[in-house]
Amino acid sequence: MDIMKRLKPRTAGSPEARTDFEPLVREAQEEETAVENKTFHGFAFEEKDFSQTVFKGCIFERCRFTRCNLKKTEFMDVIFRTCDFSGSLLEGGYLSRCEFHACKNVGGSLYRAFLQDVLFSGCNFGYANCNCSKWKNVSIADSSFSNADFGECSLKNLELSNVELVRVNFSHTPLAGIDFTASEIADILASAWELRGAVVSPAQAAELAKLLGVVVV
Repeated sequence: MDIMKRLKPRTAGSPEARTDFEPLVREAQEEETAVENKTFHGFAFEEKDFSQTVFKGCIFERCRFTRCNLKKTEFMDVIFRTCDFSGSLLEGGYLSRCEFHACKNVGGSLYRAFLQDVLFSGCNFGYANCNCSKWKNVSIADSSFSNADFGECSLKNLELSNVELVRVNFSHTPLAGIDFTASEIADILASAWELRGAVVSPAQAAELAKLLGVVVV
């Protein structure tokens, strides 16, 4: 389910398949260039430092980055399929025109990241730290962000479809204009100020009323 304004990744045909991921990253880091138009399949890394790398027009398939440092990494026109970033740090990262399909980032961090024109489909980002991040033209479908932290975030043109948002922290994050009716929200942390202008179903409204201390009879 796409937002009309969301721009899709611009990939050049079939990006070249490569098996030398780490050397390419080191070269890009040292020369301050980008890793461009490459396909990476089946790599598994643990506690590696890939911070401040720029990726453009790349495709990642079945790759695993466990507790890796991806701070201030830039992803532009990148597609991720069945990838796992669990426990990894994407803090201060920049993601533009990216798509995540059946990916995981359980317990990872998107703290102070900026996401624009991004799709999450069939993903699990439970317990993720998304505090102080900015989301613009982002679509989330058939995914879970339960127990995630979205404190002090900017959420503009966020579209939700069948998303689990149980026990999510929305402290100091305005939710005006966001339509929650096709998703599950329960036991969230939010005040009347944050919820002002949010679009919810009657059942969700009754649940939120209890959260705010209102007795529904």
